[in-house]
Amino acid sequence: MLEVAPGGVAHVGRDGRFRSVNAEALRLLGEDFDAVRESSFSGLLGDVVDEDGAPSEFPSRVFETGIPQGPVMGSIRRPDGEVAWLVARAEPLFDNDGGVESALLTFVDITARKRAEEDLRRSEQKWQGLAENLPDFVLMVDRDARILSINRTLPGLTETDIVGQSAMDFLEPSGREEYLRRFAEAVTTGQSVTFEMRARGEDGDWTWFETRVVPFDENGRVERLLVVARDMTEQRAMLASLAEKERLASVGMIAAGVAHEIMNPLTYVLANLEFISNERNLDPTRTQAALHAALEGARRMRQIVWDLRSLGRTGVEELFYVDARSVFETALRLAGPEVHRSANVVVEMGELPAVLASESRLCQVFVNLLVNAAQSIEKDREAFEGKKREIRISTKHDGKRFVGISVQDTGEGIEPALLKRIFEPFYTTKRTGTGLGLSISREIIERMNGRIEVESQRGVGTTFTVWLATMRAPSSVSLRAVAAAQELPED
Repeated sequence: MLEVAPGGVAHVGRDGRFRSVNAEALRLLGEDFDAVRESSFSGLLGDVVDEDGAPSEFPSRVFETGIPQGPVMGSIRRPDGEVAWLVARAEPLFDNDGGVESALLTFVDITARKRAEEDLRRSEQKWQGLAENLPDFVLMVDRDARILSINRTLPGLTETDIVGQSAMDFLEPSGREEYLRRFAEAVTTGQSVTFEMRARGEDGDWTWFETRVVPFDENGRVERLLVVARDMTEQRAMLASLAEKERLASVGMIAAGVAHEIMNPLTYVLANLEFISNERNLDPTRTQAALHAALEGARRMRQIVWDLRSLGRTGVEELFYVDARSVFETALRLAGPEVHRSANVVVEMGELPAVLASESRLCQVFVNLLVNAAQSIEKDREAFEGKKREIRISTKHDGKRFVGISVQDTGEGIEPALLKRIFEPFYTTKRTGTGLGLSISREIIERMNGRIEVESQRGVGTTFTVWLATMRAPSSVSLRAVAAAQELPED
């Protein structure tokens, strides 16, 4: 009967010595019967604990009380030095007088489970130590964004102050709606999402974080989500520095063309003023015409300087509702000398509502796209001789809150394999250039809550579309009214 029982089974007397054991018990004990016959089970076991982890006298208590004992857990060191872990139970066996005459012990080998638990404990300790020393904030939250755990705390707060609170409580109020939207996206789709947000940083101030939310699907339902937030302060400062250098490079690139543009009106301003200065018998009609021509030339120079100033503004740019068409026209005037010598420009821009943007940074993006289009066509000049060289500007609406401005060229196009990389920093197909223009342009537009899309076909050309968020109010609201509401000075 002992041999067919599952697990190890042993019959022990009141003295604790083995009377009989089955083969599985001998295997677990690592001994043959002759070796264990003179041993007691309690003598083989190390420290024994019950289910609550309290020390237990096993199996002696079953003889003292006559009550079944267990389960208890203990370890046995086998003759080969290996340690085995067992879970054991004891059932009393009574004599004819009702006294406990012996006991039947059953035990199961849990060595594999204990080793797995120990490996898991060590792994958890390792990952916990790693998480606690990461520069990132690592949180586990439930589907309601309530914090379940966090790898480190904020100044002046303990873990108790944070765990159980909503993650929203630590976010900048103006960004909570967007965070909730992206968080809900991760919960409903079960897909990871990445975005930028402002939250309390290590110094207690509002800090930009690149945030990744990873949902955990448990039985077909997302119950927990891992949130990893990386401080972007240094990255954004570096990007701002790179953007400034790229902007200055754009200014330098178009400086020669701008100088030429200024020279033309300056020439006839000076010519007309010299005519008036040298004319002895001033004819009122001719004088008026000369002054009018000089005035028009001066106004043209003022416009050129104004356009250049729009591109050259520095400092932190706030987002306001601006006239995207006007900004694009400024960019086209600035990039005109570079663009017009390479291609014919066709403008098909419809009426656009006000868009949320930084005027100078948006101008920088448009200049970059126009110059890239011109350079693509110029590079393509010999390979596609006789091909139409054209840059076409058009606008579109997505039917919701976004409008798009497209810059389409008839250049050489981009290979599909390379198209995936064009927004990577420092990646370029040009012989000269930093490879930062498109990367910075995308970053600028994304900070305006917009996006840049690109389509290209080798030998046909490339189209970049800048999508920008419009006003929530009807598009008939004038920019002058918006400027007044935002207390913007009129130039």
